[in-house]
This record gives sequence, structure tokens and C-alpha cells, in this order.
Amino acid sequence: MTSRTAFHLDCTPIIPECGFTCAKCIEEMKTVFGGTRGVGKFYREGDGVVVEYDASAVTAEQLMDVFRELPSFYQNHFVPSVTENPGRPG
Repeated sequence: MTSRTAFHLDCTPIIPECGFTCAKCIEEMKTVFGGTRGVGKFYREGDGVVVEYDASAVTAEQLMDVFRELPSFYQNHFVPSVTENPGRPG
């Protein structure tokens, strides 16, 4: 069964120069989630991101763990939260 979870990524205080508009970050997320077992789709929606996935293969918490390791090319990383409305915190 396919699940859909929206995430808000708090990155501006951590990576002020980005403001979640950095194409490099988006491309890395697409690549990483595209290679994650159970993930069917990853896309931006509003100011957030949405991941569609097979809940029997991967959980929302495991996806949050993936976000916590990104972006790989900065010293600091995203602070993800699950949200009902993409782009708005929890």
C-alpha cells in the first residue's frame, strides 16, 4: 500500500544562504530518495516536500532519518518534521 507523507525541512537557520531554494539540495534529495528502498516518488509541494512510499518497506521515521543526513555537502543538516500542509511546520 502506498503512503504519502509531507515533510517540512527546517534548513534556513542551519544553512542561511539556501532558504530551501537550492537546486543542488533538491537534486540530492531526488537522487537519494530515488535510490531508497520502498520510495516511489519524491517531489516538492508548496514550500515542503512529499514522499510517496510503500509503508511495508520503509517508515516515515526512517525517511526522516534520511533527511537528517542531508545535505551531504554542508556541515549541518536538515531538521525534518512531518506536516499536514507541505511547507508549514507540524
